[in-house]
Amino acid sequence: MRVLRRTSNSSALDLGSMSGLKILVVIIWILRGSASNEWVIKMPKKIDAISGFCFRIPCQFEIPDSFKPSLNESVGAIWKKTTIDGPNVFSSQSKESSSVIGNILDKNCTTVFHNFPAGVSETLFFRLQGPDPLKYTFPQGVNITFYKDAPPPILTPDVQVMEVLEGTRLTLTCSTVISCPSIQPLMKWNPLLGEHQLPPALQEDDFGQTLLVSSQMFNATPLIDRLKVSCSLMYYQSSIRTAETSVTLRVLYGPKNTIVLVSPSGPVSEGSVVMLSCQSDANPAVQRYEWYKDSGSGKLDLQNQGQTLTIIARNTVQGLYVCKVYNNHGTDQSRPVAVDINSCQCSITPYIICGILTLFLILITAVDLVKYKSLLKRLQASESPREPISYATLHRTSDSVYNVIQTRASRTEDDYENRNFGKHQPK
Repeated sequence: MRVLRRTSNSSALDLGSMSGLKILVVIIWILRGSASNEWVIKMPKKIDAISGFCFRIPCQFEIPDSFKPSLNESVGAIWKKTTIDGPNVFSSQSKESSSVIGNILDKNCTTVFHNFPAGVSETLFFRLQGPDPLKYTFPQGVNITFYKDAPPPILTPDVQVMEVLEGTRLTLTCSTVISCPSIQPLMKWNPLLGEHQLPPALQEDDFGQTLLVSSQMFNATPLIDRLKVSCSLMYYQSSIRTAETSVTLRVLYGPKNTIVLVSPSGPVSEGSVVMLSCQSDANPAVQRYEWYKDSGSGKLDLQNQGQTLTIIARNTVQGLYVCKVYNNHGTDQSRPVAVDINSCQCSITPYIICGILTLFLILITAVDLVKYKSLLKRLQASESPREPISYATLHRTSDSVYNVIQTRASRTEDDYENRNFGKHQPK
């Protein structure tokens, strides 16, 4: 892990210094070549190639002055593999699909390889094959690594986890070598941060390799802490090949949003246990907690250390409490919270018991009242007034009733005889 502190101005200076370094290297190379007594070759030490794609080796060389008269159009370029005495994989004097695109007379041995029999990796060595005495294989080789899909891009800074301070202006740069000139990948950032991005553009490094480079600049805030930023490549050639490189951002900042939680809240009775807990947002986490009490004079007195403060409620501990927190990048403190002590030592338990008993008595009274009203209604229904029957009443009505009964009975007998007489009279 690295801590990166970089501003946009420093990024501009870095790019300027890179350009200046490149110019200096070219000047030294020219001066060195103007009067040289050594065999020198300039090419990358390593090239990442994609299986099935072409790849290009940028190459320049210098030879001792005594051999320069032999450098003519008859000089051929040969590439050997594995060792300087290994088999030839390319010769400009034979008809092959690979070709030297640099001019040997200008000491440019740049070569593009097509349909190379790719393995896992291979080391190639360049040889000048001319008339005697110009026959020489340069001992510095270039290692070719072949990827089945695609080589991953390079992220700068080249770290897996980047630790930065809050507010730092960051620059992330993604680059890849275009090993095959005819195929350029699509480069993409995920996510895009900030409003300043440099779209992918072609550049050239000190060895003459073509680079595809893109950058984005943004400010480090706690919102992007633990954010994974990736740069991906996508190649379109018969099939889609992709590669990706990512970095995880860790934004460091001092404590903030510090609060104190009180349990139980509100006034408490003497003898109760009160717990104060301190919480804060910080990266890295808070390393030290301190508890202070404001007794009323405005002066804070240190009470204890630790994330929680436990106190027994007494009149002497009543007052305002403040939590201060610290880490390597700053400090913060909470707002004062009050611990109030209830001076009344009366217990509310008897009042609760009295209330429950009163409610119970009211409920019993209501039930008894309902039962009484129901019983009263049944008694009133069973005792409704009736006319009394006595012997005097019967005696007064006996004659009239008897006469009525006699009259009805005699009528009934006459009617019966008349009905029977009518039935038996002959027709």
